[in-house]
Amino acid sequence: MRRLHPIFWLASLSCLVAADSWSPPDGPSLYGNGSYAADVLVLAVNETWTNYPDNEDSSGNTHTFKKRAEDFYLRILPLGASITRGVFSSDNNGYRKALREQLRFEGWKVNMVGSKQDGTMADNDNEGHPGAWVHQVNEKFRLSSYQKPNLVLINAGTNDCENRQDPETTIKNMRTMIDEIFKTLPDTTVILLSLVKSGKDDGIKACAAAVSQGYRNLVYTTYRGYRISFANIHDAISLSQIGDGTHPTDEGYRLFASVWVAAINRIAKKIKPPPNVETVNDAEVTKTTKCQKIPGTARRVQTQRGSGHDDGNYVHDRVERGIIESGKIIKYTRTSAPGSPTDYMFFANIVKGDPNSPRSASLDDLVYATIDASQELTWMYRRNLAAGGSFGPTVEFKTDLNCGVNDTTNHRDLQIIGPSERTQREVRMADIDGDGRVDFCLVSDDDVKCSRNGGKGDEHFWQGFQTASGIRETVFNARNGPLSGVELADLNGDYRADFLYVGDNGNVDTYINQRGSGKGIVPDWRKAGVTHPGQAVTGVRGNIKFGRIYGSGRLDYIYMKEEEEWFDMIVFENKGSGGTRRKGDGNFYCDMRGTGADDLVWIYFDGRVDEINTNIHSPPNWGHDTSITLTVPGPRTGIHLADWTGNGRCDVLVQNKATGALTLYENNYDAGAKALTFSNRGVVANTGCTEGWGVGIFDRGMRLADIDGDGRADPICIEISGRMTAWLNRQSGLFDAGQIKFAESWDRANIRFADVENSGRADIIWMNKYTGASTVFKNNGYQSGGAAGGSSFSWTNRGVLYSGVDRGECLYFANLGGLGRADLIEVDPATNAAYTNFNECNGSGGDDGAVSNPGLPSYSTSDPLILWDYAPVYAQDSNPPYPPLKNDDESDIAIENLRETRLFGFYQCDAQTFSNIKNGWRDFNRLSLMDRLSSNIDWNSQGINEFFGQGDKKTLSDDKKKQIQNIFYYTSQMWTHWWTDWGPPNYIDSWQYLWIEVSCSLGDGSGDPENYCGDKENPSEGGPAALITWKWDENRYTRALVCRKYTTLGKDLDELTRYMNTEKTAEDRLNLSNWEHARGGYWLHEATHMDYFMNTPSSGSGPVVRDLLVDYSDGRGENKAYGIDNAKKLANYDRYFTPGEYTQQNSDNYRFYVMSKWVEANSVERTYPYKPSFNPVAMPVFPPKVPDEG
Repeated sequence: MRRLHPIFWLASLSCLVAADSWSPPDGPSLYGNGSYAADVLVLAVNETWTNYPDNEDSSGNTHTFKKRAEDFYLRILPLGASITRGVFSSDNNGYRKALREQLRFEGWKVNMVGSKQDGTMADNDNEGHPGAWVHQVNEKFRLSSYQKPNLVLINAGTNDCENRQDPETTIKNMRTMIDEIFKTLPDTTVILLSLVKSGKDDGIKACAAAVSQGYRNLVYTTYRGYRISFANIHDAISLSQIGDGTHPTDEGYRLFASVWVAAINRIAKKIKPPPNVETVNDAEVTKTTKCQKIPGTARRVQTQRGSGHDDGNYVHDRVERGIIESGKIIKYTRTSAPGSPTDYMFFANIVKGDPNSPRSASLDDLVYATIDASQELTWMYRRNLAAGGSFGPTVEFKTDLNCGVNDTTNHRDLQIIGPSERTQREVRMADIDGDGRVDFCLVSDDDVKCSRNGGKGDEHFWQGFQTASGIRETVFNARNGPLSGVELADLNGDYRADFLYVGDNGNVDTYINQRGSGKGIVPDWRKAGVTHPGQAVTGVRGNIKFGRIYGSGRLDYIYMKEEEEWFDMIVFENKGSGGTRRKGDGNFYCDMRGTGADDLVWIYFDGRVDEINTNIHSPPNWGHDTSITLTVPGPRTGIHLADWTGNGRCDVLVQNKATGALTLYENNYDAGAKALTFSNRGVVANTGCTEGWGVGIFDRGMRLADIDGDGRADPICIEISGRMTAWLNRQSGLFDAGQIKFAESWDRANIRFADVENSGRADIIWMNKYTGASTVFKNNGYQSGGAAGGSSFSWTNRGVLYSGVDRGECLYFANLGGLGRADLIEVDPATNAAYTNFNECNGSGGDDGAVSNPGLPSYSTSDPLILWDYAPVYAQDSNPPYPPLKNDDESDIAIENLRETRLFGFYQCDAQTFSNIKNGWRDFNRLSLMDRLSSNIDWNSQGINEFFGQGDKKTLSDDKKKQIQNIFYYTSQMWTHWWTDWGPPNYIDSWQYLWIEVSCSLGDGSGDPENYCGDKENPSEGGPAALITWKWDENRYTRALVCRKYTTLGKDLDELTRYMNTEKTAEDRLNLSNWEHARGGYWLHEATHMDYFMNTPSSGSGPVVRDLLVDYSDGRGENKAYGIDNAKKLANYDRYFTPGEYTQQNSDNYRFYVMSKWVEANSVERTYPYKPSFNPVAMPVFPPKVPDEG
């Protein structure tokens, strides 16, 4: 049985500034902000209208009506099937135009929303899908849920009946849809309409009546406590108002409008204002999606704060391999040849053993020259054998050019591209921009200037790095030193040449070359420090070489040590890592759930997929309640996300680099479980496209895009020259479309495919590498070989339609706005923060002419009015229960309609303490509802490592993950769950069990006569405890004792966050010790102890969370594992034995993991609070003990 669980606080905290007032958090409250329960309202008994309500003018005057509406927009989502669309009405408006006119006449401002546009009215947005059954309407709801309507009008189920669906199944599916709506839009109001009468056979008629009654029961019983109302068209409409046995006539649709309006007016006081949504402008209600794209008109919004993974900065490690005997070079007889013998020793890939092996597996051979008395060079090489540090016999080879040196006149020099005054010693040839082609660089003591090799195939031409027309522009100036020490070489194996400065003793100062941002293509250079310590002697700079000796793709360090008669080759194998990946590299944008808008999927380099950010149309916020699990063969550049099957959801396809074959992993999205899983369907396309991909992440020889407009992605093969061929993925099979676009001499890494103007077909977008300005070639469709240049598709050059905002390699095109138009996304590759330039059309207004009475038909109903207004009385309590027991209009809420765990009693709590209790309870809500906490925890995060012992070698078991996830899920449920589905069997007043009785210690014994808080000894500051909870009877409610320290030491989240970001240094901000006294953290700690709320009585599976006992060998004896230090020590213990074994049983491990997430999400740096580390000296004797009682 639960006993005392105090939190002890012994440390002091400096005085903090006063807290701001609390703003309601974003989270799934079923009540809305400030209103904790809604009445269930249905139409009143015998309510009758005759053409217009009593409080409206009957003369048709335009401005004399009596206003009953609120001063905010009704953002209405008409949701259903063909009746919602308006089928069989003369203007295809159905009920929507008449409804809108009546609401405006009553004073409402109205904006209809939805993904479809039907009818002659201007504001014609809706979500009506002819033929859709209820479960299909639920799927279509997701297409427009991001617009966050504050009023949803549901009319669905007629198609179920006409297709002989069992009424009970239809009602069950409707309940699933309503659950989905309230879960997605907790502050919205729903009106559920009964089914229209059927003019068809008796079976359909009976089904419509049964479903209508079932809908009524849903509203009256199942959804008591929600903002929901029932409207009864079934009893109101006559068969004469139904034109084809199913769909209303024009007059029937006007009656529909009357029924809707009556229901809206009955629940009007409960409708909440619509939330702000970046992509919805209620005053500009109707937007076409097919206007022409105009450059410079996009709306720029931050859409990503930063996410993803990189591999950190480069950290060098090495293994000394010693002397390689087969690399020994005998000294030759020298005359007056310039330089030293080591100037003629190199490492380069001369012989490629397997022509099909990846470039990363290449080995460097030993290349050197001898010089005879006449200074003739004889070049030789020794082949690197099988990555084992062994070289083959010497082979002499001829060069096409006699590569002499600049300061002789006997032989031809290698022609140097550049001014004649520059010398060979200044030249470096290296791939700076990572496109797989060597660039031309000139180094000096102060900087490095380069020209980009922009050629294709065997051709070359030169460009700048800051502008296309520039040449030999500065790419690096972060380090000074004699140019003889400068090496440009790919140290870490990412195909980008790094800056290596070799010192006189052979030490190496390194700057890593990474993909940058901003206009131009100059890289980001990340300082890695001195990566190689060098030798014990000086004067050996020229003896240091770099080469790929062991096949890792990284450059090994080679010291050609001079002996009396030869040079020994001493090799240090490169075991370093890092600096090869950026957080933005894994972004894939595609519609994974069939919502009509693209989600953000992050894919690891090796093909693992476990992160999806669902598009909730609330930038920069994304949804994190959907799981995705998939591992496919990498690398990432061979993975495509595209809708192959034509069902509206993106599948995953993996390309065979050598053959172009595509393997399909079909998307099996489960909307109910919010889970993305995939089925391997094997090879679905043998395209014969052998272009593969290059070394850059955007240099892909195959793309997948729907170019023929049938909703199915088509494979497109892009040759180095830019010529494109394609196969059309038709339902009947692949159709070879041949050449679809002749070569334009484009760099294929700058080519994208996206639908720019919602034509249904993907256009070609060619980006300027330097500025990002993008030229659009509009797709005019398949022409059967009759288009220009012998192409089967016709394209129109529309010119630059996307203005330059960043370098091309930082830009993506995706349909984030859900309009079917390609939005331009600017991604910072280092942080993965992003801004989106939304590609939208101007609005056209919304039927907002003169306001007049539309004269709707009369309507009456016999449905009863049910108002749940009974509530308990707490006259003896010093403060009312919290959260409140009142509706917005101050009427009481019925006990059976209450949601959320409530605090009551507040015995001996003064006004300040009561305020602090409320703030702490609210903060607990904000903490428990953070992203990726109640579901979809990031098990690879640093916080999980530090507080639950997840390690590299030993990881949390699935069982431990489930147990930890459950605790966080149940803490969130204390704010969102209706608890009557389970409870103690013998408890009479079951509602009370869900409440927590609060009392306060004043330090004088009142409120805490047993002195559990310890405040009697120090009544002003308080004793060692801040908050204590326990259950004083197995069949009664939990009790909470608020100690003095809760007020004197505790702080609110807003206060601590502001102090962290304005008063602390960057280093101090990231110290979790600042957050030990967050009041929300107090409550979270105690919540994990509450067995009933944590579901341990019903599940029986635990974990039962306690404050574990640790025994210190220094004489302190046993102590409870409170605080950050103990929590991290427990995790360290678990990490080496069984991750999660003890940490999942200790409350403060949960608390401080949550607080670390709060700091990471709300600090200026958005960085994990890595301080304090635990004290390795004062370690307890493990394992810890579970206390006998809580």
